[in-house]
Amino acid sequence: MPEQTTELLRTAADFLRHLAHGRRLSALTVKAYRRDLAEFARFIAGYDPARARDLVLIDRRTIRHFMGYLLERGLSARSVARKLATLKSFFRYLVVAEVLPASPTADIVTPRYNRYVPEFLTEGQARELMTLPPDNTLLGMRDRAILETFYATGMRLAELTGLQVGAVSFTRQTMRVTGKGDRERVVPFGEPAGRALGRYLDLRRRNGEDVTADSPLFEGRGHRGLSPRAVQRRVTHYMRQVADARHLSPHLLRHTVATHLLDRGADLMAVKDLLGHASLSSTQIYTHVKAEQMKKVYRQAHPHAGGQR
Repeated sequence: MPEQTTELLRTAADFLRHLAHGRRLSALTVKAYRRDLAEFARFIAGYDPARARDLVLIDRRTIRHFMGYLLERGLSARSVARKLATLKSFFRYLVVAEVLPASPTADIVTPRYNRYVPEFLTEGQARELMTLPPDNTLLGMRDRAILETFYATGMRLAELTGLQVGAVSFTRQTMRVTGKGDRERVVPFGEPAGRALGRYLDLRRRNGEDVTADSPLFEGRGHRGLSPRAVQRRVTHYMRQVADARHLSPHLLRHTVATHLLDRGADLMAVKDLLGHASLSSTQIYTHVKAEQMKKVYRQAHPHAGGQR
């Protein structure tokens, strides 16, 4: 952020510390907030430096001009909506902290945009994906256990790489997962994931490793825990063999789990708890997936749908 934005810089830094240590948001989430606030600070420095020194001068019109500036730069309505959400959180924090009497973003309506409908694997693709890693090598058994764990639980990449052996209960078929904001939840897993994990850990022990409760559940070289980047590379390697989706990543498996559960009649609240969503609105995106599937089937099959017959 520019040096002349003294008060904006100071309060933004306070806000980011609050997110990291007060609300205990992930480093990636805090980084996204920091990036949005830095862009806002650069805009203010060119728009009117006085408003950077005295935040009371930042009004509704300032925010509207910032949104217009973003649109003129070619940002999508979705991206502008996300940056506005950052500013709403920031100014709400300043009101609670009694830095400002009111938020200049309070009455600003979020731009409308088409909701993103996530891609996902079919059940057949998911079944094929689980069989791809070889089951006669330590690396292959590890990769199969990773894929099975993702598909069984729908957990996030950072949650999986943070797992230790002691987080797994084979008798209860559950895992303790630490999610966003250091919120801990217990997620179930089925027999395929249990078998894959058990075989992988047994082979590590037979190879002479002292596997303890504090050991990383998934290891790389030197018995160190796998990095998120390493897991992403391995998962993407196998996904390329079964799917041609635009965005191949571990997160695609998270979308897949939610979609398959809802397709088979799972309760929306249960899926919310499994995925560790803070609000139901995050889970409801998967109801749009079902709706899109239903419309596609309808257009293909109904005599009066107006499609090709």
